[in-house]
Amino acid sequence: MEATIVLYTTRGIEPRVATKIYETLFGKVQKSNYGRYEYEVGGTLPEDAYLRPVRAVIIVKRECHQQVIELFDEYGVKHRSFDVEVQPGIFKNKDFF
Repeated sequence: MEATIVLYTTRGIEPRVATKIYETLFGKVQKSNYGRYEYEVGGTLPEDAYLRPVRAVIIVKRECHQQVIELFDEYGVKHRSFDVEVQPGIFKNKDFF
C-alpha cells in the first residue's frame, strides 16, 4: 500500500498554536460540566488513515497527504515528506511497536 511519511518540527511555534494543529489533524476529547461528560471531536484525518509511530512523525495514506501538508504550510511548520510502501493492514493496527 502506498503511503507518505511526514517528518516535522514545531520548534519556533507557540505551544497554543501547536496544540491547535494537533487537534485539527487528530481530534481531541472534549470534557464538559467539570469533566462529568466526555465526547470525542474528530479531526480532519480519518482514524484509519494515519499512524504516529514516534513524536514528530506521521505516516499517512497517500490520499490524505495533501491535507497534512496544507495545514503545516498554513501555520509555518517545517516538514519533509517521503513516499513509502507499507503493509496493507498497518493503519488498522494502532500498536505499531
